[in-house]
Amino acid sequence: MSRPAAPPTSPRTPWAGLGRRTERSGEPDGGPGGLGAAPVLGAAVLIGVGWGAATSGLQTVLPWPFAGLANAVGPWVAPAFLVGAWSRRPWAAVLAGVLVCFGEVAGYYAVSAARGFGVNPATVVMWTATGVLGGPVLGMAGWCWRRARPLRVAALGAALLGGVFLAEGVVTYGVYLRYTGDAVVFCVLGAVLVAVLGATASAARASGARARGVGAAAAWLLLVLPLGAAGEVLLHLVVT
Repeated sequence: MSRPAAPPTSPRTPWAGLGRRTERSGEPDGGPGGLGAAPVLGAAVLIGVGWGAATSGLQTVLPWPFAGLANAVGPWVAPAFLVGAWSRRPWAAVLAGVLVCFGEVAGYYAVSAARGFGVNPATVVMWTATGVLGGPVLGMAGWCWRRARPLRVAALGAALLGGVFLAEGVVTYGVYLRYTGDAVVFCVLGAVLVAVLGATASAARASGARARGVGAAAAWLLLVLPLGAAGEVLLHLVVT
């Protein structure tokens, strides 16, 4: 008696498995662990307010060429990536990214007002709007880096955070402001983030393919950097 043929399988795409649960843990991609929605959203608010408040003070104490780190988009959205990586669910990572950015705006301008600096409502609205755009992207990037099973998707998360620093270093500090020292700092940090996060993405570690993770993250920069540069140019057009 012949054995029945196995049912046909559809070809897998680079995005296959995203959001799928594992059999043993019942968790989304990346395995067990992570914070539930309520803890991660609460942490997002606290971290956002705390980092926004700290940024106001750091702007007056950081020495050259690191002063730009307290007055830039890259360090502003990095906490969104962090809380996204902590999140167990992708939708919570997206919402946590927004809450982090909202908290940063609140914390920054509250401390700035307490220090006697004027607060322009239009500026508050502008940075809140950028949080609506950047927060979800970086929150989801952190989740993908930590939990996406396809290596290409996890590497995209790494490239997004590193790409923000690289684009800001080249466009804002290199082209617009011509602050060479700050540009070097941001570009070095961006390159280090791409390499380290690419190598330590859960998909790269699980498959023992750390070098492939770095290569995949670097390859994503071909898409991420032009988009990041366009975003930097648009931000400068709005600000000026």
